[in-house]
Amino acid sequence: MTIRKMVLAAGSALALGALASGAAFAQGTGVSDAFRGFGANSNDPIQVEADAFEVQDRDQTAVLTGNVQVRQKDSTLKAVKVKIFYEGKGVAAAGSPGAQQIRRFEADGKVVINQGDQTATGDHGWFDMRSQTAQLTGNVVLAQGKSVGRGEKLDVDLRTGVYRLTGGRVQMLLEPSAPAKPKTP
Repeated sequence: MTIRKMVLAAGSALALGALASGAAFAQGTGVSDAFRGFGANSNDPIQVEADAFEVQDRDQTAVLTGNVQVRQKDSTLKAVKVKIFYEGKGVAAAGSPGAQQIRRFEADGKVVINQGDQTATGDHGWFDMRSQTAQLTGNVVLAQGKSVGRGEKLDVDLRTGVYRLTGGRVQMLLEPSAPAKPKTP
C-alpha cells in the first residue's frame, strides 16, 4: 500500500481495520466485511488524532502515541500506541506521491475497532501487509449487536477468509435475527 500523504500512520492504522474486516463474527453471522470503511481502496478522508507523532526514518518506523484515534467513514480505530514499519524513501510531503510501502504495524493498549454495532477489542493487535495476516490478542471481545464472542487470541488470514478465535475456553452468545414479518396483501 503506497502512502500519498504525510499521514503515513493513518494508512497503517487503517490496515488494522482491514484485519478486523471479518472479525466481527465471521463465524456464522454473515458479516464478513464488517469494518469495510477502513482499507486501502477507500477514497474517503482519514482523520488521525494522537498526543504525539514521531518518525524514525533510519529505522523506517513511525509511532503515534497517546489516545490514538483513526477514523475513516464510519469506522474507528482507537489505541494507546500505533507503531508502523515501512520500507522505501522517507515520509512524503503532504499531497505528493510517496515512496513508502507499509510492511507491518502494531497497535497496543486497549485496541478498539468499531463500525456501527460491530466492535472488536483486545490488548494488542498487528497486521502484516505482505502475508495479509493479522492477530488481536489479550482479552479479545467480538461483538455485533447483542451477539458476543470472547477469547484470548483472534488470528485472521485475509487471503483465505479464515478467522480463528482461540485461547482458554472460547465463549459465545449468539442472538438470532428477528424473523421477517410476513407481507400483507
